[in-house]
Amino acid sequence: MGHGWPFVDLGVYRQGAEATLAGRDLYAMRFPGALAFTYPPASALLFTVLVPVRMAVLQPLVTVLNALLLPAALALALRLQPVRTWLSRRAAACLALAAAALALWFEPVWTALRYGQIDLLVAVLVLYDLSRDRGCRWHGAGIGLAAGLKLTPAIFALYLLLTRRTRAALVSAGVFALTVAVGFALVPRDASAFWGGAFLDSSRVGRAENAANQSLRGAFVRVLHSFSVNPAWILVAAAVALLGIALAAQAGRRGDDARGFSLCALTALLVSPVSWTHHWVLVVPALLLLACGAWRAGSRWGLLGCAALTAIGLSHMIWWVPVNHPEHSELHLGVPQLLYADAYVLIAIVLLGVATASGARRLSAPAPRTL
Repeated sequence: MGHGWPFVDLGVYRQGAEATLAGRDLYAMRFPGALAFTYPPASALLFTVLVPVRMAVLQPLVTVLNALLLPAALALALRLQPVRTWLSRRAAACLALAAAALALWFEPVWTALRYGQIDLLVAVLVLYDLSRDRGCRWHGAGIGLAAGLKLTPAIFALYLLLTRRTRAALVSAGVFALTVAVGFALVPRDASAFWGGAFLDSSRVGRAENAANQSLRGAFVRVLHSFSVNPAWILVAAAVALLGIALAAQAGRRGDDARGFSLCALTALLVSPVSWTHHWVLVVPALLLLACGAWRAGSRWGLLGCAALTAIGLSHMIWWVPVNHPEHSELHLGVPQLLYADAYVLIAIVLLGVATASGARRLSAPAPRTL
């Protein structure tokens, strides 16, 4: 696929699946680039479908699939309440296609494509679930499956519970539990290794200071020039988690799943110990939703903000700093470089601050008078 398209993660998926089929110790292995397999056992079992296909065929195939999943994710986001009431299905489909043509060049999407990542599939599963009518029998199943493949989406099951969709939350938990049970049934050693502690070991995922790690922990390590950030990071992450999920639940209980989804996505990415830039494809639909809301409200500042966020996404500024060249170079960044290296984290914090202020204004607004 050309220079600069390493498909490194796709290679790990395929080799991890080969190791699973061969009965090797999946979570003790290291793949090219000293990479470890960091997904739950259910993912390794799913990836076994890749094994019979040569990489030369897989690379373009997965790229095309991801390119199709992007407009699908955006179209599903436009089916969230209340945005679905603003647009016809035809208008939403056209807008999703136009937005996808631009979003293909965003750094998170570009990185997901060139690595052969599954993040867009995860986003589609979550958005499909949230865009369905609340009375659907299997409402919650997509989120449960997404969490079974990659743990971060589990926050959306909590969102379902806090927005009084108890049945959907239980379905989500049940599907997730089923993925865990399948792992123990088919690959018990790997399942025991992963759920016995490997999933808690963030050192297996990669360098915490890497500029590609756009999480609060990564930002703390870079700003403080130290790996010893646990007390401060954990306290801040806990506060952000409580604030973010509370704001999301408040929105969801008002029937605003567009805002609820967006706040959950931002919160999950901030508090995760490692959030690679390609994980941030989850907030690309949130940007489209934000732009739709600003347009409908006639907010110039909102539209300008969306334009600024679009420019940052297109700039790939995360990579404007030396990345491990020389070794651990991200621990020695100056102030301007830190702004580039922590761009996504800073944006997410600002957006959570704006959402907090908006929620406070809504709560303090006088109740409508009654006759």
